[in-house]
Amino acid sequence: MTYINSLDIQSFRGISSLQLDQLSSINILTGDNNSGKTSVLEVIESYSNPESLKMWGTLLRKGSSASAYSFYEGFYDLFNINEKDKSIEYTIKSQDSISKHVVKERIRVDARIIDEEMTESEYNQVREIVNYAPSDSEEMLQRVGKMELCIRINDSTVAKGWVYEGQRRLDTASVGTEGKQKHNIVYIAPSSHTDADIYLTDILKYPNLYEEMLEILKDYDENIISINYDKGNHNYGKGIYKILSKSYQEALPLNVYGDGMKKAVLLMSAVLKAQDGILLLDEFETAIHTSAMSRTFRWILETCLKLNVQVFLTSHSKEAIDKVLKCSEKVRSRTAVYTLYRKKDKITVRRLSGNKALEVQDEMGLELR
Repeated sequence: MTYINSLDIQSFRGISSLQLDQLSSINILTGDNNSGKTSVLEVIESYSNPESLKMWGTLLRKGSSASAYSFYEGFYDLFNINEKDKSIEYTIKSQDSISKHVVKERIRVDARIIDEEMTESEYNQVREIVNYAPSDSEEMLQRVGKMELCIRINDSTVAKGWVYEGQRRLDTASVGTEGKQKHNIVYIAPSSHTDADIYLTDILKYPNLYEEMLEILKDYDENIISINYDKGNHNYGKGIYKILSKSYQEALPLNVYGDGMKKAVLLMSAVLKAQDGILLLDEFETAIHTSAMSRTFRWILETCLKLNVQVFLTSHSKEAIDKVLKCSEKVRSRTAVYTLYRKKDKITVRRLSGNKALEVQDEMGLELR
């Protein structure tokens, strides 16, 4: 297992300097909007395979329209807009939980923006516009923005590539191959439960955890019996997960259930996917009703501790943070709460242990957020 001890972000999106030290098994990031919480998770997500430009391409803002948002714009937004030199830089100190070997890595991505001449048909090929016929036999040249990218780890160049203005797809020619994931890091966005992809296959291999999960899911459907993977009448293609419940005459697809059930199933299955790795939960409380939070997150976080999963959670909700801190002593003793404060272009951080955070909130009446 890779365990992150500290993270020092020198430059990423709107962050110009941010240090998180003494990271724990469970880390809650809170603070006002635009204080950098999601950006911290994105930086950690990039550590799954920092040598891959294709991986960096996955960090483009989720939910952006592909038709209106090119990879050029997406990469540009990864860099701090207030800095003339376009670079991403962070330093991570991690430790192997078995060998106890500590590794310190400085990851840097530099971008150089230039103009390049190409014909209109060449540019339309970059933008993947098909069935284009030039009006003249000889096309006029035009200047197109090109971003040259270079990744360095501890000052050694590990990858180079480029992306053109208007480019809709990252191909091997421009950014190379994705490569094998270096660290097992699973990121769950606030709206991930609305997608079809979940990780139930992993949890179905563990009968005890599967039974525990079904018991927790009774908070969402008290008559639930089982969850099964149904490939229908075909031996090819993608099947669907179905829930068998005494409430209905036949098993129903998971996607017909409410967001609370879908989010709970996604989060609980993601724990298994992240085994011996890192789980990132952005706005973890989204879609989970407060009445179900305590049991759901107690199971998620205690199972993470059992399976050697380091957890990073972001939240705006005082109530959700309170539910986590009070769900169990085991969880609280392994938790740290980081409150991020933005002052002009700088971000400061206050760290409290889980026990201290609860004392500050309940006995002193101070705001954690």
